[in-house]
Amino acid sequence: MITKDFSLPTEEELTVQEINISTPALRAAAFHVGKQCEKQNNEFMLCREEEKDPRKCIAEGKAVTACSLDFFRKIKKSCLEEFTQYSNCLDKSSKDLGFRHCRNTQSIYDKCVLDNLEMERPEFGYFCRPKIVDTVRPKPAEDAPLEFPDAPEPLPEAPARPSRYGTRFHWMQ
Repeated sequence: MITKDFSLPTEEELTVQEINISTPALRAAAFHVGKQCEKQNNEFMLCREEEKDPRKCIAEGKAVTACSLDFFRKIKKSCLEEFTQYSNCLDKSSKDLGFRHCRNTQSIYDKCVLDNLEMERPEFGYFCRPKIVDTVRPKPAEDAPLEFPDAPEPLPEAPARPSRYGTRFHWMQ
C-alpha cells in the first residue's frame, strides 16, 4: 500500500538504451563485463543495499548499463568473430550453457580481448572475494527504532523452578 505522497520517477528518468543480447552471448562475456564494470556495479549494489529504495539508485543503474554497452561496442569493434564463435559454442554444445565444452573457443576469445582491449580474464574465484567499496555518495541516515507509546509493560519474569523429573541434559550439570 502506498500513500498519495509517494512519487514515482518519470518515464524520461527511467528510459535508457537496453542491452539487446542473448543469454549465451551475455554468458560468454560475463567475466570480462564483470571485471570492466566492477566499480559501477559495486556502487549500484551498495546504493540498493543502503538506500532500501530503488528510486534513489537510478543514476547508478544507468551507469552500469552504459558501461556494459560500451564494453559490447568495444567487443563488436575488435573481437566480434571470436566472440560470436564462443557464444555459439556455449549455445549449441550443451543444454545448460556449460563452459567445459568450449575451452578452445574461450581461449581464442580471451586472447583476442587481451590483445585488443588489454583486459585479462579474471581468475577463478575473483568475484567471490570480499571487497571494500570506496564511494563518494554519503551514507544514508539510519532510521530510528520504532517506538510505541501505548505498549503495555512487559510481564515480570517468573522464577525458574527445577523440573519435576530431572532433565535430559543431566550429564551437563
